[in-house]
Amino acid sequence: MRLLAVAVLAFALGFAPGASVADTASTIKATLADEQNWTGAGAGPGGEILMAQAKRSSRGKKKPSQRTSSSSSRSPSRKKAPRAAAAESLPWPDNVKALAGSGAVLVVDHHAGRGEPSELISLNPDRDYVPASILKLVTSAAALSSLGPGYRFRTGFYLDRNGDLWIKGYGDPYLVSEELCNVADQLKLSGLTQARDIRVDDSFFEEGVVGDGVTFTRNPYDAYNSAFGVNFNTVSFLIDRKAGMVELNECTPVTQTARDIAAKSRGEGGGKSRGKSRSAGQRLAGETVLNISESPRAAETNGAEVIRELLVRRGVDMTGGVSVGGQVPADARLIYEHSSTHTLQDMLTVLLKYSNNYMTNQIFLTMGAEKYGVPGNFEKGSRVVQDFIDLYRLPGLTLVEGSGLSRNNHLTARQMAEVLRVMEPARSIIRSDSDGTVYYKTGTMTEVQTLAGYIERPGRPDEPLSFVILLNGRYEPGTRNRILAVLKAYLVDGEGQAETGRG
Repeated sequence: MRLLAVAVLAFALGFAPGASVADTASTIKATLADEQNWTGAGAGPGGEILMAQAKRSSRGKKKPSQRTSSSSSRSPSRKKAPRAAAAESLPWPDNVKALAGSGAVLVVDHHAGRGEPSELISLNPDRDYVPASILKLVTSAAALSSLGPGYRFRTGFYLDRNGDLWIKGYGDPYLVSEELCNVADQLKLSGLTQARDIRVDDSFFEEGVVGDGVTFTRNPYDAYNSAFGVNFNTVSFLIDRKAGMVELNECTPVTQTARDIAAKSRGEGGGKSRGKSRSAGQRLAGETVLNISESPRAAETNGAEVIRELLVRRGVDMTGGVSVGGQVPADARLIYEHSSTHTLQDMLTVLLKYSNNYMTNQIFLTMGAEKYGVPGNFEKGSRVVQDFIDLYRLPGLTLVEGSGLSRNNHLTARQMAEVLRVMEPARSIIRSDSDGTVYYKTGTMTEVQTLAGYIERPGRPDEPLSFVILLNGRYEPGTRNRILAVLKAYLVDGEGQAETGRG
């Protein structure tokens, strides 16, 4: 998949002076789609899997003693809810307060001059909330600080004295089919003509590492993390009514692991199929992406099977099988080290666009392993984020993994706003709305709607406002977007005329 970097906009296009809240709201609702509605990933299985891995809007564990209800956050409906309409018609800042309820809303002008207010509206800024996927902004900022924007992931390939081919994984989040074909070509060019077993050294990460919030389903967004992961630790294939399972392309062979998972998944409700919708009881159909939910090592076994098949197709005589575990022998010879074609900054742009949990936690675990030694685990990754917070003198926050999957992550609006302050020079890695005036990241789980990012001001493209919206509990669908619409209408479109609010 070809990665598309987000360009830094040279100017901000505002709405017409005097635009109403309703006009602004309709524009924002049309452009701020939830993660699962983003398309255009580009050709190739990498893009298809990224779209399949994007979280559904109601993703997340149910809160104890509560049922998932119609108030769970979903893409905003076209018809405005009566309660929201009534709230928006109130005067400023009562409209924001009515929409937010017990939630937090904070808009900060980090470029305010002496004597000017920096917090333009502040509702519950120091109360803890479950952040969901806006936590990816924190992880991304820490990764840029710790690893550097030009960091490239690597994977080592060794041949030992017994003729076994060893794969040493270092947590590459984007080892997709397109990269694997190149790996196989390079191994062939290195002079590899035969090998016995393929063995995976996964010691860079802690054995069996599983992040809090993973729920062991076939849904692609629930993928395990592992030191060696292929295609985001999912299997992808076509189901043809006549031919059965068919590979997507020459770089995505159908492995034995894929066949086993497909056999188990027939008649189940998990996974993602393109071409035909599927609910419980239906057979798999069309382009299918399924999570390898057995274990991290089952995912690594699938990756080794993919490499083995690609080598066989290139004429390499592979006489053995595949296995996972153990470490590369000290006397094994490095025959090829694959360096990712994409930098860390490239990957952050993609994972934020698709809200990819797997990629985020691969980076989270790698930060821990690189700074505090192998094996990488979530505790070490959390320490790296804490180091980032200490370095920039940011207020502390609570996190147990890096993607926002866990409901045990907590932060305040003021903490998030401070992260945005530090991250502002790199805001181009965050996706923007259609006219390029809002850079944002959404967070969505059952009864969690969050939104954080930057609003550019007309004539001041290098001095954006930072905004944070944290809603936990039962809210009408699209409430976070309506709040943003009000903020933009009063603080940007009517700049210099709006009141500031405290609460």
